[in-house]
Amino acid sequence: MKNDVERVVKNPHLYTKDHIIHYVSNGFLELTGYEECDVVGKSLTDIDALLRSEHQISIQEIKATDYLYIFTSNNLPMEVEISIEIIYEEDVKIYYFKEIKDSALKFTLDNFICTDTYKNGSVAIFSYPDGILLQHDENYIHTLSLMNMISENPLGKHPSFSNNIIDLLKQGTSLHEFGVESISSNGVPTYWDINVKMICGDHNKYVLFSIYDVTDRTRERKLTTKQRGEMELLVSHTPNIARTVDRVDNMSTIINGIDIDGRATDINKVGRQNLSQPIPEQVPDIHSVTSEMAYVKSEFFTTYFGCDGTPNYTGQGNVDSDIPIYKNIENIYKTKEYKALQENVEDISLYYASFSNKGFKITYINDYAFEIFKREIPEVHTELDVYGKSFFDFYKTDDVDELIKEIYKSIENKSSYTHKLSFCVDGTPHYTKTIFQPMFNQNNEVEKIIALGLDISDEELANKRMEKLLTAQEELFINTSHELKTPLSVIFSGAQLLNLYLENDSLEECRDDILNINKTTIGNCFRLIKLINNILDISKIESGLNELHLCNYNIVEIIDSIVQSVSEYTKSKDIQIIFDPDVEELFIALDVYKFDRILLNLISNAIKFSITGKVIFIKLEVTDYQTVRISVTDEGIGIAQESMGAIFGKFIQLNRNLNRISEGTGLGLPLAKSMAELHGGSLTVESILDKGSTFTIELPIKTIDTTTSNQEDTTDIDRVEIIKYEFSDIY
Repeated sequence: MKNDVERVVKNPHLYTKDHIIHYVSNGFLELTGYEECDVVGKSLTDIDALLRSEHQISIQEIKATDYLYIFTSNNLPMEVEISIEIIYEEDVKIYYFKEIKDSALKFTLDNFICTDTYKNGSVAIFSYPDGILLQHDENYIHTLSLMNMISENPLGKHPSFSNNIIDLLKQGTSLHEFGVESISSNGVPTYWDINVKMICGDHNKYVLFSIYDVTDRTRERKLTTKQRGEMELLVSHTPNIARTVDRVDNMSTIINGIDIDGRATDINKVGRQNLSQPIPEQVPDIHSVTSEMAYVKSEFFTTYFGCDGTPNYTGQGNVDSDIPIYKNIENIYKTKEYKALQENVEDISLYYASFSNKGFKITYINDYAFEIFKREIPEVHTELDVYGKSFFDFYKTDDVDELIKEIYKSIENKSSYTHKLSFCVDGTPHYTKTIFQPMFNQNNEVEKIIALGLDISDEELANKRMEKLLTAQEELFINTSHELKTPLSVIFSGAQLLNLYLENDSLEECRDDILNINKTTIGNCFRLIKLINNILDISKIESGLNELHLCNYNIVEIIDSIVQSVSEYTKSKDIQIIFDPDVEELFIALDVYKFDRILLNLISNAIKFSITGKVIFIKLEVTDYQTVRISVTDEGIGIAQESMGAIFGKFIQLNRNLNRISEGTGLGLPLAKSMAELHGGSLTVESILDKGSTFTIELPIKTIDTTTSNQEDTTDIDRVEIIKYEFSDIY
């Protein structure tokens, strides 16, 4: 019993009862890198999945001792010996784990699995002869997707290659095979160069497996071989060049004849239709078998051709002519361009994905696209959650059916299709533009569709801001035109009337009328000057050019003086104005000219929108936050709640009709708000429709050293002039 206790203490082990883990040793946790919470309470079946050993033998099925590969929390493989000991009764067991170290496996893992081994292929290590995947590079999943053989979490599993590739793995010898065909589940063949290297370890053998995609090259070679065989058969039955070209007039490739001196003699129908001149300028030597050349159709467009020549021989065995076949290989160059793009898409802020045209199954996404999918869809944790799924499970759009139709049209027309998508993330609008481009192989079959997405949020938001600005400018133009037209019309009418009095020599008789005309003309001049001043001032504030000229003033006295100055206007409207300050004296730093304009604008609005016989109430109170609040309350028409957010917008007139009850361009309130903010304060509004409005100015209570201030005093005469401007649109 003593020896048994020592063994339990020293060896990594699991203590189980009824196949449930009740205890795990520290040695096991150190060996595998897992936490106690990952193991305790789990079943042996769960442990099989955790250690990725379920595709070899279930731990629960071990009777005495067995050997298998397990994987640590870092996905590193190790071979272990697992032995079992039954304690007391049949349902209580201890499973001991002993690592079987193999220097050859460690060397292979350290030196042959790296991230940059292949760009168009992959490297993996398998156990032999059972074929368990022990490790792979980062391209392995993508390589499987190219074969349309998606395998989630492939470590610890048998390979999912086609049978002829698996047969190579099982041979047990090092080899190198070229152009091995793999038929995917959708029936599309791909071709691979495969290198198998057997590695003998301390106890076991391993397969170092390298695979490289040569699909495009192999398809091109097969097609060329087929065409060459057809041409040789044709030439053998038709020795005359002209007759040969005639017989292949309906072939899809360009064929022409060349005589012994290298001169072009005949060309078939396809060549005549597709070439702007009869024969490509770069005619190959008739003794050469194959070549590649570029033929320029026009100044701006280049088409690439592959050339395969078939010499004709005389009876003495000499070459006397040649029949070159020119095949358009534009798709090869396009494929190279897209491969170059795919190699660089990891480093750019564009989402890039490729998917099949049947079922739209994703075969590749770049890191940028994966991060977007992971952020938008909680179920996405790894790339395996994306590969093999429909692209439109992740690309959410309301017009998906219409989009799919357009993609099929682009396949039919061999063109790209651009789709715009708008969506919100955390309340922020985003806009993308996605280019869908079908990719064709040499047999004009669709291999995949590439989706390249651009984030155009900045561009779209800038366009919307520009549209909003243009709309505001248009409204400014309309309102300003009206503001200019009305006073100018009045001034013009007065001038015409004066001219009539002069012509009739009736100036003295019409003295009172002339005085009224002059008064009206001056008032409308003030109105025009106010409009110009407002536009200039708000432009200065937006440009950061407007400065404060501060001085210490008794704000109670300033407001009282303003109220007294406007009393004749309120009396003419039968409106009472009351000023009620909480204190009799309060000195703060003000630009008194700007403060006058703020308060006069609020009083002017209160008069314009108040009903005859009502009261305008101005209150001053000191807050606990070292600020002073000046509120202007009227009992006028009020403001609707849906318009409250726009009231301080530039050029906003809540009543835009040309027959509105008050005039203005909608610059007064935004200008007043900006001037309040220049003082470090604010301007806010509360209103109830048909009950009235309260506008509140809140300014910080602070003074300045008058010996260094840029003081600019104002007088009652100045204020009278300001009132004439601010109240010029009150009739």
